[in-house]
Amino acid sequence: MAPKGVIKVMNKEDAKKVFGKNLKRLRLARGLSQDELSKRLGYTNRSSINKIELGKNDMPRSKIVQAANILGVSPLELFKESAAEPDTAFKDNGITAIFEKLSPNGQEELKKFAEYLLQKEGDK
Repeated sequence: MAPKGVIKVMNKEDAKKVFGKNLKRLRLARGLSQDELSKRLGYTNRSSINKIELGKNDMPRSKIVQAANILGVSPLELFKESAAEPDTAFKDNGITAIFEKLSPNGQEELKKFAEYLLQKEGDK
């Protein structure tokens, strides 16, 4: 990895691998299956996402922007080499995806319940 503040130029193969690792990490963190992400991106089956995550295939630019929007990140985030490393990976065990599927009322209830759990854990 390049020192902080230094831009490292990746070759195409390395860029595909980093992109694939980030796509998978963010997809899992959002609780999305390969099948669900592939459908939301307009692919006919999950094998396209699988090949992209493995760094075997490219993703068209238009779909990179769409994938970033689905995952709630900037397109640049999908290419950040440091973000692909496991120790810096964000993991929410799918709670974000669940939260986003809830109605505004349900989201408010989930927030209240989470605050209750935090308060309860603080009392230990």
